[in-house]
Amino acid sequence: MNEFLASAMSFLAQLFDGSMGWAILVLALAVRLALLPLTLHLSRKMLANQQKIKALEPQVTAIRERLAAHPQEMFKAISVLYKENGAHLLDRSSLLGGLLQLPVFALLYQAISKASSGAGSFLWIRSLAAPDVLLTGLVLLLTAVSAWYFPSANGTAVWMVAVQVLVTAFVMWKLASGVGLYWAASAFVGALQALVLRIGQRRLAAHAVA
Repeated sequence: MNEFLASAMSFLAQLFDGSMGWAILVLALAVRLALLPLTLHLSRKMLANQQKIKALEPQVTAIRERLAAHPQEMFKAISVLYKENGAHLLDRSSLLGGLLQLPVFALLYQAISKASSGAGSFLWIRSLAAPDVLLTGLVLLLTAVSAWYFPSANGTAVWMVAVQVLVTAFVMWKLASGVGLYWAASAFVGALQALVLRIGQRRLAAHAVA
């Protein structure tokens, strides 16, 4: 697989007059967009499960108050309630889908890291082997947009967005710009996915009101 990705980047670089930057960007976008239908499906399942859990909160609270002195019975009653309504505290299908994507991203990350080590400049970036402040800022902006617009049953808190941005900044500040391009492409598709989900959620809400 590593050899295939290396060959793909070499081929793309030739198409772009030897530019490894464009090769990395195009390959990263292609992989993320190819996985977009799967990630959208998993995200929709996760959001639907969150909505079910939120709708059951009054009943869960009543069970906790009624069986506060009997923890085992309380847990069993809540589990039965979730099962009857098709809700899951842990969405196993979404978790499994996410785990299945990890090897793809890990292999892509390794291939891009290797390709970046000997790459030159790209656009405003002086060296794809070194960090770039402007690229880091772009990734942080896209991460914030993705986190802010991603729909949630409980709404998106400012502190949650801030945590995601801070974690991304901590990881990004020493990364080679070649890997940063991969991260930017991934963050762009993530923001696109969040907007698609948000628009879909608003349409469903509008139909429900109508």
